[in-house]
Amino acid sequence: MKRNPLLRGVAALALTAPLGFAQLANPEVARAVRGPETEEAVVLSPFEISAHQPARYQAAEAASGGRIRTNIMDSPTSVTVLTGAFLEDVGSARFRDAAKYVAGISESTIPNGHDRVNIRGFQTQGRRIDGFSTFAQSNYDSAAIERIEIIKGPDSVLQPAGVPGGTINLVTKRPQFTPGGYVKAQLGQYDANRVEADVTGPLADGRLAYRLVAAAQDSEGYVKRSYRESLLVSPSLSWRLAPQSLLTLRYEYLDADVANPEGIPVDPGVGTTTGFRLMQGIPRDFNPAPGKKHSVRGAETHALSFHFSSTLTDRLSVRLAGRIGYVDQDEQGFGFGLSHPGGSHNPYTGNWEGGVLWVKTSVDPATPTFVATPAPVVSDTFQHFGVHNISNRRERDIQNDWAYIVDNPAVKSTTMVGFAYNYFHGNVQTRNEQLPDFTVAGWTQPGAPLEFPISRDTRDITSRYQVYLTESLELLDRRLVLSGGVSHLSYNGTSGNKLSAASPPLTVAGQMFPGSGSKATYNYGLVAKPLENLSLYFGHSENAVPAGNFEQVMRGTAPAFSQGKQDEFGAKMLLFGGRLIASVAYYEIEQTGYGVYNPANLVSPAPSPLLPDLILSREAKGWEFQVTGNITPSLSVIASYDDMKNRDPNGVILRGTPEQTAAAFVRYAVTSGPLNGVAVGIGVNYASKAAGDIPRAGFTEASTPDNPIPYQPTFYLPARTIADAYVSYTRGSFVYRVDVTNLTNARHYGHLSRNNIMVGNPAAISGSVTWKF
Repeated sequence: MKRNPLLRGVAALALTAPLGFAQLANPEVARAVRGPETEEAVVLSPFEISAHQPARYQAAEAASGGRIRTNIMDSPTSVTVLTGAFLEDVGSARFRDAAKYVAGISESTIPNGHDRVNIRGFQTQGRRIDGFSTFAQSNYDSAAIERIEIIKGPDSVLQPAGVPGGTINLVTKRPQFTPGGYVKAQLGQYDANRVEADVTGPLADGRLAYRLVAAAQDSEGYVKRSYRESLLVSPSLSWRLAPQSLLTLRYEYLDADVANPEGIPVDPGVGTTTGFRLMQGIPRDFNPAPGKKHSVRGAETHALSFHFSSTLTDRLSVRLAGRIGYVDQDEQGFGFGLSHPGGSHNPYTGNWEGGVLWVKTSVDPATPTFVATPAPVVSDTFQHFGVHNISNRRERDIQNDWAYIVDNPAVKSTTMVGFAYNYFHGNVQTRNEQLPDFTVAGWTQPGAPLEFPISRDTRDITSRYQVYLTESLELLDRRLVLSGGVSHLSYNGTSGNKLSAASPPLTVAGQMFPGSGSKATYNYGLVAKPLENLSLYFGHSENAVPAGNFEQVMRGTAPAFSQGKQDEFGAKMLLFGGRLIASVAYYEIEQTGYGVYNPANLVSPAPSPLLPDLILSREAKGWEFQVTGNITPSLSVIASYDDMKNRDPNGVILRGTPEQTAAAFVRYAVTSGPLNGVAVGIGVNYASKAAGDIPRAGFTEASTPDNPIPYQPTFYLPARTIADAYVSYTRGSFVYRVDVTNLTNARHYGHLSRNNIMVGNPAAISGSVTWKF
């Protein structure tokens, strides 16, 4: 692998730049750096989160919403923290198996890759680790995660270019100055075989602390030839330069390969309104993949990061963080297609009708008529085709934040200023592949596929710059919190396909297109506390996402930015002595820059040239309920429900987005008597029906400018309820645990397309032993 020459330079910055900030502190701090260890108490920076939490499943504070420690009850938006204890109880290697218990979070497409989830109906993919965004084909390994902070709605500070639905920030494990750790081994039926190790403790005179997290997985799924092979190694080192200054260096290596599933086609007779069933005669665990080498979502990730924070005076604090990363990816996969779609869209309704072929019978384009005829019989011989993408991405980030806090009996003022810089360089080469046609009954595993020449060779180079200012005022004995801020994001870069054909007047063959833009976004909020443990709040937040295709911007078919705006109001209440927090929220989100077919083109004869697409807004709104914490010291619970509507500008439901979800996870631990050490947990997750494919763009042929008929999804995946359970026994330093996933053996599916439905795992059992020290 070619080494990045910037590695040494950024690493040197990570090591040396924070030292200069440390010297800005008072003389006692400087002497503490030079001299022997003192008895001074450690001062927690406002950018750091205290290890103390009110209950097993409840954290009182989060830092992701504005990069600074904030009490959840004082935030004018929905914030949920999933603690390390909860992640341990869920026991999954995928972080979204824990996130699905949060209101508004649901599984999206490709369950075994991309870390895709829906947040308030908006799909997000990739991951945000310690405030830095990246992407890889495989899912992240949760062994590296200490806690998960979920902030709903656009976030102009934490993720100014994120999705409007919200942000999931994965906070990684950091070195501790007290020794500890664990070793865990797990065996099971599906996607379960793995080992983990985590060890931490002090070094030298107690000013240094280390941590090493490692995990390896080699497991198979229910579907034949589905698998995950991964290795995570993450060492980190913290240096307490002074009682109020801390520097942490962290390196992460993650090499993960997962199967690229082909799925099973939907039965040709299934339509938009008929209900769901798989194609008859194909076993549920069937997979015609040619083998691991040619069916893979693979990524090798290297990331080096540093984090420095210091309290320079009793009012002024600083945070400096940076990251360089390199991701090498190999995505290769196949799908098998039908000889005929087996149906068509009804031009009068937009619905897909299986077994029916709608044929245009009129010759007058102004008054088209259509008749339904039987669709041709689908052959049992399948075509077998694929795509091979080889890509790499280089990322560089730097973030600097300053906090000035004035705290007196009348008012507490928190002023934040900061900047962030991100550089991205990505290359993708794409080629098509083909395997021999086959029948299910006569299938045998094929050899290497036929590869065609490279058809696309894209490059994307983008630099983003962000500056922001926020202010928070706590008044009336902390009963009233006013906040607001402004963020300015700008970008410049180039993108294009080096193999593209010339398309005058704007392009020549292989042209790279420049792009740039800038946008200011705003946020403001109010929190009122009529009672000590009750918060009523309203918040407005925004973000702006730069265009991903600079050619479209130059041609005028896409805006330079897509902007997200949210208004949210709700209530939060602390119960059971502060051990449990309950919240209710209502939100409305608008996402601009959504292109739709212009219905003015539906006249006969059509305009020449056709009018450009309309750039409209996509709107979402909904209610959410969330309960997190402990009812008693032994009884922990997380429960949620949400009811939302998130459609495209034509009112069409979006692929893989259930509009109602509910979830609950309950754990009870026995702390005395003969069953002391026994713990039992059960989690249940419900999702309503969801569109199974991306609806065809535009309107049917029977549409008119006054009556546009948009195409609907061709089918819906049914609602499903999945239950998981575990029982564990702790004796001394050892924890023995048995898990049962999909306890009721419910049939469930993942979203890909009409020809590729992923079959979920049936009921499965696994067991693990953990040694804690």
